[in-house]
Amino acid sequence: MAEQPEHNKDAEITLKLAEEQVDVTKQKVVDGHVRITRSTTEHDEMVSTLLNKETVEVEHVAKAQRVESMPEIREENGVLIVPVVEEEIEIVRKLVLKEEIHIRKVQETAPFQEVVTRRKQRVKIEKDDDR
Repeated sequence: MAEQPEHNKDAEITLKLAEEQVDVTKQKVVDGHVRITRSTTEHDEMVSTLLNKETVEVEHVAKAQRVESMPEIREENGVLIVPVVEEEIEIVRKLVLKEEIHIRKVQETAPFQEVVTRRKQRVKIEKDDDR
């Protein structure tokens, strides 16, 4: 066998190392567009409800009644009574109740309908592909 030359055990050995590096870049790519369309439509719609209406009835009630003092405004059975007096001249002054005004509330309910216009919007979304 042939002898191999003996290596110098104290000699330095240099190895070349390789290293890979990665370089990443980003690029914006438009692959489509979105189109949004908004439209408004109008349509007539019947609105129905009940409306409350309040009126008053005024009745003059003749009295010709003598009173000692001014009567108070009062309410009896849902009727507002407003006394009306006048002075009569005698040797002695006395109050005479000439009339009362009776005011009564009257309520009625009447149907109500009216055509109103309502607006309504709709949205349409479309995608346009550039490819």
